[in-house]
Amino acid sequence: MRRTWQTLLGVGLWMIAAISAAASSDLTTAREIFATGDFPRAAEEARSTKTAKGWALAARAGLVHADLVAEPQDRLKFIEQAEEDARAAIAMAPDFAEGHLQLAVALGFKARLEGRLTAHAEGYADEARAHLEYVAVREPDNPWMYALLGGWHLEISEVGGFLGRTIYGAEVEEGIQAYDQALSLRPDDLVIVYQCALQLAALGDEPFKSRAMTLLQKARLPDNPDALETLTFERMRILKDALATDNDTMIEHVVRTQKGDAVAVSAPGRLQIRPPIGSPR
Repeated sequence: MRRTWQTLLGVGLWMIAAISAAASSDLTTAREIFATGDFPRAAEEARSTKTAKGWALAARAGLVHADLVAEPQDRLKFIEQAEEDARAAIAMAPDFAEGHLQLAVALGFKARLEGRLTAHAEGYADEARAHLEYVAVREPDNPWMYALLGGWHLEISEVGGFLGRTIYGAEVEEGIQAYDQALSLRPDDLVIVYQCALQLAALGDEPFKSRAMTLLQKARLPDNPDALETLTFERMRILKDALATDNDTMIEHVVRTQKGDAVAVSAPGRLQIRPPIGSPR
């Protein structure tokens, strides 16, 4: 009997090791697909591993697609699927930071699409902040946590004004400090640089727009960029062109369009706004 149990235990351990290796292999494939820009297929591949890392990667792929590639009418379905994937990652591995970070992003995107009243009623801002604080306690040097926290403060300060700052405790200076911390940890990360510049431009005041332009002018595309870096750099070019016009209406239109807000200001025609490279739009 002992041999039988030892044999079964050995087989069980072998199967677990094999499953773990297969999941790792599938995630490698998912990451390779992600790098090419086929974000929906990368999400499917990552999701199929049924691991916390897989669901978190699936969430990230879905959110990138929703933000940079999807048609406006399709964004919400990708965001909602990403939210489901992020929650699955958290349920499987509560201490895994990436699940919490991706859920915070998904909630922020939903808030933009559904509007401030729905976002407030559904508690998106409070839940997103809670997930960021959870990561902050466990990974105090996580650059993505700082970037998302910076976005949280600046988004609420810009959209909610004084009332939003009062209700949620958001502060422009805290948002800028959080972004500064993220940039000190990953100064050349195009996604962090772009999101910081976009949020600063959204505030509208000249010092913020000037800081945004400085960040955009210093940014450089890597020699061998992946799809996300290419798409992000193109967004940065469009935002930089808008800031160069010094036309507040134009800048506001570009910011609202790039944020994916439910309602964007109608754009005057003197700036050609091209879709990102690789986008079907």
